[in-house]
Amino acid sequence: MKTMNLTHRLAGVAERLVPANPELFVALLREIAKGRSVSPAALAAVLDRPVEEVAATLEKNQGTEYDVSGNIVGYGLTLRETPHAFTIDGQRRFVWCALDALLFPVLIGETARVSSRCAASGAPVSLTVAPTEIRNVVPADAVVSLVLPQATTTDVRQSFCCHVHFFASAIVAREWVAKHQQGVEIVSVQEAFDLSQELGRHMQQTT
Repeated sequence: MKTMNLTHRLAGVAERLVPANPELFVALLREIAKGRSVSPAALAAVLDRPVEEVAATLEKNQGTEYDVSGNIVGYGLTLRETPHAFTIDGQRRFVWCALDALLFPVLIGETARVSSRCAASGAPVSLTVAPTEIRNVVPADAVVSLVLPQATTTDVRQSFCCHVHFFASAIVAREWVAKHQQGVEIVSVQEAFDLSQELGRHMQQTT
């Protein structure tokens, strides 16, 4: 059971992670989930907004990934390989971090098979993430590391995602954190998924 302290910390993480433009973010996720890059013009058409406005918003997000033609290939959900594979309907995509893997099925309304590795030992970590539940977590006592992101950052990948990993167990995670990083909270996969549910509700209320 989560302590009051942990509940408070997770609420703080959720508040800071809601993007400034959630409608654009969710629309972009849904387009990339189709397995192909998306042009700013195509995204603008989906949103029914001027392309200049959409392009300017994307430029403010420092982590946005583009191909050589200027099409978007990733922002949280990406077509480029990362340590976290995210498979929908047999097609493999990738995500930037462990929380992305838990959040994006909520936002895109699809079930994903997630294959990752323990950040400390390299041991496989896998699970199935549906929009309303997680299943088949292996190992069963796997955990997730979380940090409180900076309130004003425009690069969520560097300030948050790069610190949010899967670990095979809480013991392994705490040993790794003690050696490598301060200010990290270790939570169960279910607790991290509960956070993703809260984030998803916040974002969908504005879309």
